[in-house]
Amino acid sequence: MGKMGQVTKEQLKELFTRVDKRLKKKLDVYIIGGASAILGYEVIKETNDVDVDGPIDPDFKAIFEDEADTLGLDLYLSSRGIFSPPDGYRNRCHSEDFPAEKLRVWYLDQYDLAISKLDRGLGKDYEDLQRVHKKKPFSYEQLIEIFNNEYINVSAIGNLREKKMNLVDLILNLFGSEYAEDAKKKVGL
Repeated sequence: MGKMGQVTKEQLKELFTRVDKRLKKKLDVYIIGGASAILGYEVIKETNDVDVDGPIDPDFKAIFEDEADTLGLDLYLSSRGIFSPPDGYRNRCHSEDFPAEKLRVWYLDQYDLAISKLDRGLGKDYEDLQRVHKKKPFSYEQLIEIFNNEYINVSAIGNLREKKMNLVDLILNLFGSEYAEDAKKKVGL
């Protein structure tokens, strides 16, 4: 694991295109975390990992690392660090349009990305989500709806109050204090 460097959508697309050309079998890969923000919403950020939901295919991993090295990208694959998405998130994932014969790369819908970042509640996660919001604004109502109906009431585990407070903090960062006060009521704080 080396130092972090800035990674762009174009760099990830080039990397995945090269990996696709070398794969021997069809494969679906679900990208989560910061790499999902880069690939899906053109956020430019520093990272040294590409988080993947689920087990990492060993052939894919070997080809990915080789091609990342060839392109001079200090990237490695990581499987599910802290990832607690809303129910049904894979049905809302989007696949990236790049010439792919065998590899389909999926990235999180922006709402699932936002909600999956709430468990950590880190400043850098909120910064990523602010960058996503600038590229493709969130709907306040949709964020609350998915949070309540497909996360808190269905799949969330652990300290639910903390998750609700983290959502209110995110809404404060994205929409301001008036929305944050309204959000407290809508999530039951």
